[in-house]
Amino acid sequence: MSLEQLAEFFEVSEHGTAANYTPSGGSVSAITVIFRHDYYLEDVGNVGVETQQAVITVQTSKVPGIAHGDLIEIDSTNYNVVGVRPDGTGISEIVLEAQ
Repeated sequence: MSLEQLAEFFEVSEHGTAANYTPSGGSVSAITVIFRHDYYLEDVGNVGVETQQAVITVQTSKVPGIAHGDLIEIDSTNYNVVGVRPDGTGISEIVLEAQ
């Protein structure tokens, strides 16, 4: 997939969601992400509880140096970055925790 095609995929008119990214100690910038809630099973003692985790997919070049503790704001909800998973193809999954 070309960079141009990749950019089109993230457009709000396609799959994207508008977001604001604020690196720790930096300035806010507008980005477009794909926002979802992943479900997973969490062990609580002898019981498994299904829960969800906010995750965004973003073009890695749009969030250079993204790190734990940076902030992402989506639909008036603020999230802390708690996981950064670049895939080596120009795309990163960022795990979020609501503040």
